[in-house]
Amino acid sequence: MTFFSVNHVACATLFFTSAVAAVAQRPEPRKLMGTVNEESSWSPDGKTIAFDSIRSGKLNIYTWRLETRELKRITSTNANDFTPEWSPDGKQIAFVSDRNGHNEIFVVDLESDAQRQLTKDNSDDIHPHWSPDGQRIIYCSARDNPNQTSAPEGEIYEIYEIYTIKPDGSDPKRITSDKGINTYPSYSPDGRQILFRKVLGEKNSEVFVVDADSSSQRNLTNNSAFDASPRWSPDGKKIVFGSNRGGTDYEIYLVNADGSGVQRLTQLHGRNTSPNGHRTEREFRLTTQHKASATYLRPTRR
Repeated sequence: MTFFSVNHVACATLFFTSAVAAVAQRPEPRKLMGTVNEESSWSPDGKTIAFDSIRSGKLNIYTWRLETRELKRITSTNANDFTPEWSPDGKQIAFVSDRNGHNEIFVVDLESDAQRQLTKDNSDDIHPHWSPDGQRIIYCSARDNPNQTSAPEGEIYEIYEIYTIKPDGSDPKRITSDKGINTYPSYSPDGRQILFRKVLGEKNSEVFVVDADSSSQRNLTNNSAFDASPRWSPDGKKIVFGSNRGGTDYEIYLVNADGSGVQRLTQLHGRNTSPNGHRTEREFRLTTQHKASATYLRPTRR
């Protein structure tokens, strides 16, 4: 079994202002879509959401235009295609596919529908994310495990290191080298730092940041709970992540980029993870996984 597992969850869309959202005032979410969706990614113009969905029987990539509610299927395979990520120019989407028997990174051109495979590691390559200039894609890989066979049922690989690669599949570069589980990497909006999740124990993972040159690795959360799937806010001043620090449920939290000022954003209960944001002139829009069968819209006030 690879590190990524297919869980039937819904993509919940939440809206809050660019400043820290007020915990005391949480308007009720409004349902947008009543179907089974998973990881999501905003288009650069904020008008469309790419997401993976198992509605066809296998995970495939779809886009959904917010204003018109137009749904478009991007990939159509008998394999699982998941975790889509828009390129900065909005012309391509990077994603993961197991069509070759294990997870590798692919890119689809949205104009021509042409797809190309970037990684060919015969291992587990997951969680792609574009650099702000579109010149590189960051991801995590299990290629450094001494045993490249699938992990036993219910377990994960012992090593996931972070790599970057050019969009044509050339020039792979390793970022982390600590022989641990490092996942969910993403570049800061200025491209100078890399955010990621590091597993420190069976019930503990933390949000870390490292300089893009692999130096100055820092723990931002320092909590005994499971803090996971972090993402930068569009201005790079905040970080959103999922955590069970409030109990058994996973909720979405917001923290300053220096690790201070942790604040809880959601009270949806269940499993809320994989937040992803986009800024408009008036608000900061956030999508997140919610383990249910619907997509929600939540405005959050200052």
